[in-house]
Amino acid sequence: MKLLTFLTLLFATILIKADPPLKTALDKIDEQGLVKHIKILSSDEFLGRAPAHEGEEKTLEYLTGQFQKLGLKPGNGDSYLQPFDLVEVHSKPLEIMEVKGEKGSVKLNWAEEFVAQSSHLTNLVEYKDVEIVFAGYGITAPEYNWFDYGNIDVKGKVVVVMVNDPGYHTKNTELFTGNAMTYYGRWTYKYEEAARQGAAGLFIVHEDGAASYPWAVVRNGWTGEEFYKESTDSNFSRAKVNGWINLAKAKEIFSLAGYDFDEELKKASLGSYKGLNLNLKTSMRIENKFSNVVTNNVIGYIPGEKRPEEYIFYMGHWDHLGIDLSLEGDQIYNGARDNASGIAALLEIAEAFQSLDKKPERSIVFLAVGAEERGLLGSAYYVANPIFPLSKTVAAINMDGLNIFGPMNDVHIVGYGQSGLDNYVKNAASEMGKIVKPESNPEAGIYYRSDHFSFAHGGVPAIYLKHGNDHKELGEEKTKKIVAEWTKNLYHKVGDEYDAETWDLRGMVEEVRMLFRIGYQLSKEDTFPQWSEKSEFRKIREKSLADKN
Repeated sequence: MKLLTFLTLLFATILIKADPPLKTALDKIDEQGLVKHIKILSSDEFLGRAPAHEGEEKTLEYLTGQFQKLGLKPGNGDSYLQPFDLVEVHSKPLEIMEVKGEKGSVKLNWAEEFVAQSSHLTNLVEYKDVEIVFAGYGITAPEYNWFDYGNIDVKGKVVVVMVNDPGYHTKNTELFTGNAMTYYGRWTYKYEEAARQGAAGLFIVHEDGAASYPWAVVRNGWTGEEFYKESTDSNFSRAKVNGWINLAKAKEIFSLAGYDFDEELKKASLGSYKGLNLNLKTSMRIENKFSNVVTNNVIGYIPGEKRPEEYIFYMGHWDHLGIDLSLEGDQIYNGARDNASGIAALLEIAEAFQSLDKKPERSIVFLAVGAEERGLLGSAYYVANPIFPLSKTVAAINMDGLNIFGPMNDVHIVGYGQSGLDNYVKNAASEMGKIVKPESNPEAGIYYRSDHFSFAHGGVPAIYLKHGNDHKELGEEKTKKIVAEWTKNLYHKVGDEYDAETWDLRGMVEEVRMLFRIGYQLSKEDTFPQWSEKSEFRKIREKSLADKN
């Protein structure tokens, strides 16, 4: 292994010496530049970078200033901004949700045991004494012969479903995609499907492992304002009420109904589940305040010299969770790693490309999207309203929550096997002495949780890399513990701040340089990476190209 690493590094050194402009560009990406941008964007002055608030104004001013300084051309006519409309909704549910049955009741406390919101743009949303049914995973997937709603009528009722999909709990590789989450396991899909089935409300049961994050992430994300694309979309793509309940309370509710939650979940994981009317009832009342607001994507580009009509995207989201005035002490979600780090990388890569003596043959686009934390809204808006044709977009390279844990021997591809972009990652990784592996926790469904998914859903091959776990100095076991502790204690919490004592950005520098190499290689070619035969996005790309032709 040591010999292989030595030979790989030697080969990489030879390649760099054979391409002096590449070395110059790579040297532009350094820890000092990354730290500068991260510290500024995640400072208290930027107020947590919430969309449509003062924090956005400061963020846009900084980003447009940096794009100008770097000499990027405005991406939207003569402007760096791509504005889009949102509806901001403040939902105030009941402080206590009570579930009633013949043998008593179970009470759930808002924020600590349940959360609820409504995207229906009326001042008051409510239902009274409606039946509660359990619909397994809440999935309708003909291609997997899976119909959780096939045997139960949920119209006008409150539905309870489990987060993730059956493959996660059974570990059966023949079931869906085994341990790897599909889009059917994502909460966004479950709310959409419940609405299609006519449910009055949907509550997803949260469990740390199945969700891949603790309850605190749900609480912090669901107890403040929410944003939706537009009123028509919001009213019809979701039920009246959507929310989460924690696992402990779900078990209490099932016990009240005379059932064991774990046993019912096992039955639901086998397929052909009949659904379960719990013979319980509940009520909900939500007071809504809403307003129309505008937020923005930020976009600039470097025109290609030979094929300017072909585009390579680098992207990351600029927004975070803003301020929570209900917290004691620190109230600002600074979002240093998530995602000031990705925007810092975006700016460093832009500087690296601009340092090249010979400009890239293809155009390089730098897209800082808004409202990612609110459901990938900015990237979804761009894909629905592209400034540059999607059929001519070569690839999208997403950067979100970069490596702060130090140098690794490996790098992970989220959605490994989806497209030919894997080979570009492997080449770039090899040149930097790294081994490429599939993501270590595919059950988390990360491929569907960041902005590359919007581009993939639009047919554009997209990649998202995560740091590996094989730390060059600490080893794999200790690194996994450190990463798990960070996720548990700091992910989507006010503690996500830059910390010079605990952050080790050597790995971030390596990986940002690797991302530059990927785009650099793509910029010199005249072919387009293709989706793999098994990818669910392949047909979308083929249709896009057919429509264009």
